[in-house]
Amino acid sequence: MDIGTIELSVEALIGSLLALSILFAFCRSLLSEDFVSTFKTRHSWKSIKVLEQACFCNVCEILLTPSAGLFCDCCGLCTHATPPCQRRADREYRCKDKWLRNESSVRHLWVHGNLPMGVHCADCNEEVDHHVSTDPGLYGWRCAWCQRCYHNDCYTRADSMEACDLGEFKDMIFPPYSFVAARTRDSMRLHLASITPPDIENWEPLIVIANTKSGSSTGANVLSLLRGYLHPLQVMELGSRGPQDALQWAAKASPRPCRILVAGGDGTIGWVLNTIYTLNIKPQPSVAIMPLGTGNDLSRVLGWGAEPPSVLDPVKILRSIRRARSVNLDRFDLQIEKLHYRLPIQRHPTKTIHVYNYFSVGVDAYITYNFHKTRESRFYLLSSRIFNKLLYFTFGTQQVMQPGCEHIEEKLTLYLDNKPVQLPELQALVFLNIDSWGAGCKLCELSNANGEVRIVNSISDGMMEVFGIVSSFHIAQLQCNISKPVRIGQAKQIRLQVKETVPMQADGEPWMQSPADIRLSSRSQARVLKLAAT
Repeated sequence: MDIGTIELSVEALIGSLLALSILFAFCRSLLSEDFVSTFKTRHSWKSIKVLEQACFCNVCEILLTPSAGLFCDCCGLCTHATPPCQRRADREYRCKDKWLRNESSVRHLWVHGNLPMGVHCADCNEEVDHHVSTDPGLYGWRCAWCQRCYHNDCYTRADSMEACDLGEFKDMIFPPYSFVAARTRDSMRLHLASITPPDIENWEPLIVIANTKSGSSTGANVLSLLRGYLHPLQVMELGSRGPQDALQWAAKASPRPCRILVAGGDGTIGWVLNTIYTLNIKPQPSVAIMPLGTGNDLSRVLGWGAEPPSVLDPVKILRSIRRARSVNLDRFDLQIEKLHYRLPIQRHPTKTIHVYNYFSVGVDAYITYNFHKTRESRFYLLSSRIFNKLLYFTFGTQQVMQPGCEHIEEKLTLYLDNKPVQLPELQALVFLNIDSWGAGCKLCELSNANGEVRIVNSISDGMMEVFGIVSSFHIAQLQCNISKPVRIGQAKQIRLQVKETVPMQADGEPWMQSPADIRLSSRSQARVLKLAAT
């Protein structure tokens, strides 16, 4: 098989994958939730498919079908998607107050029926069984703020009008009376002026930021489920402006620290950490992760897993964040000074990139670069972790057949702690801050096998481990744990002189780098939440 045939085969495969993505997206649009009327509502209506349980309409008490049912992801009220029920629900049923002026407490907001499975009555402590009633329908009561649930009979004995203490997760909630805000035309958006810390012990509120473009619809589902347990305005989608608006909440909660849950991939997490650094938020918020990306390397190292759970349980998510401990994560500055090798040599202003996970030069960056070009194509309509991994595999296979980074060591000059390093024949150099690269490959751990002098990786020691990769086939062997990387060394100060254009990536974000003088060193640290194994 000649090179031309290989090129045509790879291009045909990529074209087929893109065509499948278009077909899948079209089918998904046909099967998506029914059209929801756009008239002004008091509630935030979403499809009940997110709840994955049988629900009854709070207006007419008829069982809802998944395609025709809506629920308010702020208070949990359920209704038909048809105008009669939905309009009546908006008119007659209250939602969570987003802002209370001149108040020092919030009252219970009771919602009838559609309780979560397996909950216990706050009065008698017996399980609230949805099937106790002889006639199926709405049964039991739940407060949308504190999440306490009651049987019908127990609810009549409870003081349902008393002030709500916000329940188990009160230390994570921004109470609606705690901030000073000015209303805008859209009642779901308020101009946040300041935050007055509430009188809640160990109050360390949680801000949720989700990239809904990552992980298919998982990010949107995370937002919908957590809005019901927190203040709706502290649960936000990552917009085109980035996380800056969301992080204003953390800045104005000072001097109290905040926790932040980022639902997204490594790129989204880096974006949030960079914005925290740019805004100079003190004290630094601690960042937890819901992994929605393709690689999720930082999430793996910090114990949050390689992918989101198959069932999104908001109670389990919030409890995990509470028991996680805050640790330091090195933030490396990658300073790039472009060069033009003419006499005299011309230097261009330095560009700085913050690196948290790893920086690499060569074949792995080239595979990532090709993947990103494909994903940015207007024909790329499918957001799926499986599809993304298939694309990575396709481009990796192409590099086996058509190596594009052979003898990359001839294009580079490496200095570790100001000492020159003689590089062997390679196709990639990898600089690690965390021991997870290429979607979970533990290079430090692999290099310690067979009695080698042990390398200990730390995410907060200000040092990077440096390894060499021989080929894209070598990457596949490493990911299968049947090979070892080439040890280059460890250093706190790294300098890399680039003589010709080469592919690079930092934390999964690739680019083509022209000749440059590059320096890499630890300047500061971020705060992240590490989840210990249970």
